[in-house]
Amino acid sequence: MPPSALQPKPPRRIAGEKSEYSGINTVFGFFPSLRLIRAFAAVAEAESISQASIDLNLSQSAVTQAIARLEAELGSPLFERRSKGSYLTEVGKILKEHTDKLFANMEEALREFAAGSSAHGGASVQSLSMRLTKSQVLALISIKESGSFMQAARRIGVAQPTIHRSARTLEGNLNAQLFSNTARGSTVNEVGYRLANRLHLAVREFEWAYERIEAQKLRERGRILVGGLLLAGSGFLASAISAFSATHPDVNVDIATASYDVLLERLRAGSIDFIVGLLKLPPPTDDVVEEILAPDPYVIAVRRDHPLAGRENVTVEDLARYDWVMPGPLTARRANFEMLFSDFPTEPRTNIETYSLTILSLLLAESDRMTILTESQILLDQSLGHTLAKVPYRLAQEDAFIGVTTRRNWVPSDIQKNFLDFLRKTQMTGRLRAQAAERGMARSAG
Repeated sequence: MPPSALQPKPPRRIAGEKSEYSGINTVFGFFPSLRLIRAFAAVAEAESISQASIDLNLSQSAVTQAIARLEAELGSPLFERRSKGSYLTEVGKILKEHTDKLFANMEEALREFAAGSSAHGGASVQSLSMRLTKSQVLALISIKESGSFMQAARRIGVAQPTIHRSARTLEGNLNAQLFSNTARGSTVNEVGYRLANRLHLAVREFEWAYERIEAQKLRERGRILVGGLLLAGSGFLASAISAFSATHPDVNVDIATASYDVLLERLRAGSIDFIVGLLKLPPPTDDVVEEILAPDPYVIAVRRDHPLAGRENVTVEDLARYDWVMPGPLTARRANFEMLFSDFPTEPRTNIETYSLTILSLLLAESDRMTILTESQILLDQSLGHTLAKVPYRLAQEDAFIGVTTRRNWVPSDIQKNFLDFLRKTQMTGRLRAQAAERGMARSAG
């Protein structure tokens, strides 16, 4: 932690703070009090409890209690006490590394906030940072994620007046309006939304530190937050999660399913670790990168006993005779559909639009409707009972690739690395790669 961050005087009370929620949170993972962390950072910087107490304008007993409480939450000593000072243990060094990143990211978030708002009263970034408490940060992020004060309180298990008080105190500390009233109640405004995103990414450092500390004790604990696209990636995720959980039983895997735009925003904010699904190639923003897992071409899908299933020499006229179920505009599947019938007088009827693979499969199974899926979704259907079939008609834009999208410069933990390895080696990955090789050989022979 830079010395400048220690200059403003924080409240004197550290241990037993009633306003701070518990250190291990089921929603946010390990998230200690920021005041405990500031005490830890000061001792680590000074290598002395007495000097840290002077820097923080606290009593030595208050700093000692703060360190003891943090060590109790982690179940490990953070310092070796010697006659000449207090020196970081290996666990302490891990926490210090992530604490430094947390405060750097937090100050960068506040720097962006200060640059975009004049309401903070001209206070320095360091001063703004010292005003933040854990309960305030939790409140802001939870309200942003949940959409209202009431849902946020339920999400983290506190009373609504408690989260309301934390949120309004944060506004007072920053001298800025972060929330606004809507038809559904109060929620974050644009300024609060951006600040919540940046702070969420910053405090994930606590969770990553906890994973490394548990690994240091030969215990593998932590969370993996995965984003799965609505119409792609299910087979990969299910296969990888099943295999991963068998060998990593103490690691929780949380899956968020949504559209690409929603998941991309959550990825950039640190709410999820990566996205699994069809890649954009290239990605839409410079701060994320994509890794191809396997080719996953588009195919025309119908029910197994559809009149066109397995039929040879299918024409576009044949395809136009049936109703289609498609996702909405501005999607790759929709673009493929429009290109398919671009030279045809009229497009087939598409009066049903859905992003749900379950609803889509049921609609196909109970009618002669058609749609565009990917090869992996056909393989997934085969493993679940084989109700769908492919129409042997090659689409003009059939190329698609399934893969993983991550933040640029993201450094995965050992647990996250292991999960990604399982994704790269799933049975479905192998089958898609084998099919791609067969298609290449067939085209070469043709």
